[in-house]
Amino acid sequence: MKLNNKLLALAKGISVWWGIYLILGCCAGFAVKTIQDLFMDAQPFRIMLFVPFMCIGSLLLAIITYFISSLFKRAPMKRLRRRLVNIFKAEGFSQNYINLLFDNASGDNKNPMLIEAAAAYCMRGETDTAAKTLAQADLTSILDIAQSTGNFRTAAYYYCVKMAACIIAKDGSGAAEAYDDGIYYLDAFSDGDMVMAVLALYQTEGGLGHSAIDTAEKIKWSTLPRPMRKCGKSFAELIKAKNFLALERYGEAEASARLAMENSCTEFLRARAEETLMLAGEKKKAAEEKTAAYEAEENDKTEIPDIPETAEVPETEASVPKDKTEVHDF
Repeated sequence: MKLNNKLLALAKGISVWWGIYLILGCCAGFAVKTIQDLFMDAQPFRIMLFVPFMCIGSLLLAIITYFISSLFKRAPMKRLRRRLVNIFKAEGFSQNYINLLFDNASGDNKNPMLIEAAAAYCMRGETDTAAKTLAQADLTSILDIAQSTGNFRTAAYYYCVKMAACIIAKDGSGAAEAYDDGIYYLDAFSDGDMVMAVLALYQTEGGLGHSAIDTAEKIKWSTLPRPMRKCGKSFAELIKAKNFLALERYGEAEASARLAMENSCTEFLRARAEETLMLAGEKKKAAEEKTAAYEAEENDKTEIPDIPETAEVPETEASVPKDKTEVHDF
C-alpha cells in the first residue's frame, strides 16, 4: 500500500479509539464537575486545565489501545497462516488448503478468507468455482470498511480476483468492468504484489506486451510467505513467456516458460507453461527454417559471370584449302 494510504489507515484507526476516549473523558469531567459542585465548593472544577489534559491523555490511550487490539487480531491470523503454509508446502493449493480457508471464513475474516479461496481456485484454473466463491463475499461490507478505515487491501484483492477469474475464463468485458469498478482501490494499492500480477495479466490480454513484461519484472512477491514466493514467480514468468511469444522473442519465451514449469504450484499453471514452451519451440524452429530458406534463396540469386564469346580461330596453312576455288562433290 502507498505510504499516504498507510498513514490514512493508521490515522483513521486511532481516531476511532480517540473518539471513544474523548466521549468517556467528557462524561468523566461532567461527573467530577457535578460532584464538586454538590460537595466540594471550595475546590471548583477548572475546565481550562481539564480539557487539554483530557485530549492528550485520551490520544495516548487511543494509540496504545489501537496497537494492542491489532496484536490481538493478528495473533489468530498468524496461527492460521502457519497452518496454511504447512499445507501448501505439502500439497500446494489443494482442496485441504481451500477447506481450511472456508472453515475460518467467519466474522471479520469472512471476506478475506473467501477472496483468498477464490484466488486459489483461479490458480487451479477453476474459474466458475472462483466466481461462485467470490459472490459469497459481502462487497458492501468490504467497501464500507475500506472507506471507514482507509485500509484498501481487501477491496483491492476482491477486484483483483474478479479480474483474474474473468481473464482466465476469456471474459474480456467482465475483466474490463471489474477494472473500472475497482480502479480507485487498485490504484491505492498499486504497489501490492497481487495487484501488479493481475495488472500484468490484464495488459497481456490487452496486447500490451512490453508493458506487461515490465510490470511482471517489478513484482518482488515480498508480501507472500517464503514457500509461496516460488509460485508467485512462476505465475509472473508465465505472463512474461506469453508476451515474449506474442512479440516473437522465442528464445526468451522458452526461458521464461521453463522457469514457470520449475516453480508451478498447480497442474493448471504447469500445463499452461508446457503449452507455451512447446509453442515457442515450434515458432522458433519455423522462424529458423524460414531464415535458412531465405538465405539459400539469396545465395542462388548471386550474379553468375558472363561467358565470353568464342574467339575467331586464325586461318592457318593447314586449315585453309590450297585452292579456294576447288569445289567438292558430295
